[in-house]
Amino acid sequence: MSEALRGLAPTLDALVDDGALVGWVAGVQGPAGVEVAVGGRRRVDGPPMEPQTLFSIASCSKPVGGLLALRLVEEGVLTPDDPVERWLPELAGLRVLARPDADLGDTVPAERPITVRHLLTMTPGFGWVSDGPLAVAMHDVGVAPGPFPPPMGPDEFMDRLASLPLANQPGSTWRYHTSSDVLGVLLARATGTSLGNLLQEHVCDPLGLVDTGFTGDPDRMAGVHTVALAGGLVALPLPEGTFTTPPQFESLATGLVATVPDQLAVLASLVGTGPTLLSRESREQMRRPHITADQRSATAGLLDPDTGWGLHVETRPDGRIGWAGGLGTIGYADPATGRAAFLATQVTVDAPGTVAAFDAFWPLLG
Repeated sequence: MSEALRGLAPTLDALVDDGALVGWVAGVQGPAGVEVAVGGRRRVDGPPMEPQTLFSIASCSKPVGGLLALRLVEEGVLTPDDPVERWLPELAGLRVLARPDADLGDTVPAERPITVRHLLTMTPGFGWVSDGPLAVAMHDVGVAPGPFPPPMGPDEFMDRLASLPLANQPGSTWRYHTSSDVLGVLLARATGTSLGNLLQEHVCDPLGLVDTGFTGDPDRMAGVHTVALAGGLVALPLPEGTFTTPPQFESLATGLVATVPDQLAVLASLVGTGPTLLSRESREQMRRPHITADQRSATAGLLDPDTGWGLHVETRPDGRIGWAGGLGTIGYADPATGRAAFLATQVTVDAPGTVAAFDAFWPLLG
């Protein structure tokens, strides 16, 4: 076992012993190969964690979505500057709130069409809204950001989203999450096939991923846990069939199930270690910070002040890229070393044990 994993394992095992985690799987991949370590159990009183345990990777799905989109850009299916209304007519002619917390009727026309680039950079005008009438309306119609895929089909999702005004003018403000789900709908419509088929053909097969998809074997999956009101960890109730039966909506925002080795292969591909799916130019474009200071008004609590956002990945000052998921997963890669690391706890990201585990994660990258 590498020195980094040897150093991390006692910290994670201590969190398991203290009841702050149920179990964990961590791995690194670099020019020297792949190493994975495990500890604890998949569920309280459940079977032990294994290297091939399946996890609901939540928002760690988003970099996979960016990778898939850029793969299709390279194949000429679409370009970043294409207006999305070519495939998503629901998003043509939208109105924009006079200010993000305005009443829903207080709108002005959109100044420009939404483009694929806006989706990739999460600047189309829709996404995470913390309060105000629009936030309430998104929740009421079922399109508010959350840890699970939308409970409806893609066409209905688009109709519901388009029934609401944009929070900001397209291209003006970074807003988290919703762009990934809209991007998935666009990619499926642009190719005339399902997102699952696209993922298999353009990501899983070329990278040799055997355990990544929108469903997983329940007998191999780690349970999702959160902190109980009285303390300690309890199972987080999931909508029936979530992650274990084919979903109505194949979500690039939060819908993928994967193993740690599979996620290592995805991250390593973004920094040129092992098989790569994108040209050097596309990888560099994905890793370059794309949002400006003027676009950061809605990043508080989601992006640190010194980090940026590339094409569906966070970009850090040291050049590392990746993202974390709300159900207890985190993965980053370092272009300077070609090293990738991934840690899965399957305890919600706000739990003290997951916070401590994430803090201990970074030495895995060297």
